[in-house]
Amino acid sequence: MGKYRAQTGFKIFCVCSAAAMLLCGCEMQTPEEPLIMVEESDDTLSNNYIIAGIGDVVLTAKLDCTYRQQKEQEISFSLTGRLVDKVYVEEGDIVKKGALLAELSAGNLEKQIEDLEYRIRRNELLLEYTEMNEALDISQAWVNYLYNNYYNKEGLDEVLAGIEKNYRYQREDCGDALELDRQELEALRQELSRCRVYAGMDGMIYKLQERLENSTSRAGETIMMIVDNSRCLFEAEAPEYSDCFTEGETVDMSVITGSAKGQYELLPYDISNWGEIQQFSVHAGPMTTGIEVGTSGTIKFVLDSREQVLCLPKSAVNSADDRYYVYVTDEDGMRQIRWVDIGLSGDEMVEILSGLEEGERVIR
Repeated sequence: MGKYRAQTGFKIFCVCSAAAMLLCGCEMQTPEEPLIMVEESDDTLSNNYIIAGIGDVVLTAKLDCTYRQQKEQEISFSLTGRLVDKVYVEEGDIVKKGALLAELSAGNLEKQIEDLEYRIRRNELLLEYTEMNEALDISQAWVNYLYNNYYNKEGLDEVLAGIEKNYRYQREDCGDALELDRQELEALRQELSRCRVYAGMDGMIYKLQERLENSTSRAGETIMMIVDNSRCLFEAEAPEYSDCFTEGETVDMSVITGSAKGQYELLPYDISNWGEIQQFSVHAGPMTTGIEVGTSGTIKFVLDSREQVLCLPKSAVNSADDRYYVYVTDEDGMRQIRWVDIGLSGDEMVEILSGLEEGERVIR
């Protein structure tokens, strides 16, 4: 009995050695294929099949967007180191163009301006009186020449020349004083103007700097904004996707938080002028107006597509070493691996370029 077992073991060893040598010979003659681990399955269990057919493959992408007003003005002071004396508006206030919004401490500028304005008015009157007095003196000289015979024609000319010379000097002195005062007044008014900021458009106060009053000014720093909410659009910043949109064709957008929560349809707005910013108007949805500025949404759009091509669900296509394969059944109902070339891999379907025919059964 022990001898029989020894002979049997030797035979098995020989058979295994021969099989190993045969396998090595085959390996040298055939190209190496990626190793695919296939779990044994119970053929008595029903498999989940899909029929390879013709259909559309669609690949979508998502793009973040924000609801923004189209007209806005940044407000800032033009002077540094001045105390913010007064702020006349609050966050959310509606203002008209030209309204005074805030001002810096101006010291005695207003008093200087008042004094100069008074001096200018006085000199303007003096200039008018000078011209009136000159006209009266000239008239009196003619009266004395024509009716009183005070002097002859040569004497008249001499008197008139003296009058003109005297009043010319008065006019020049008064005019010079006016010019200097007006220049100084303009400089003071400009300085006072730089101490004040005004609304350049109708709109709502937005992003008002906290604790602005009694703070120190910094030139060019935005202290508040004015926004016009009468015209708002959703904006995205993805110029690389501009070609994915078409004028007049709606795209889907979702808002997941806030009062405007829901699903929307947007239309590309003024697409011919798109640059770094892409704009969309609201076409349909829970709210078409009154959406809060700053509301965020997500646009879903078609990135690529294939129409009427051979395709399979993504769950039926497997990959190994950058190659793709599917499981099919042979005539005896046995599962086999079939290598395929794919095209576009969409959201749900995969385009099959070769390796499979329409109507074949593929295991999911």
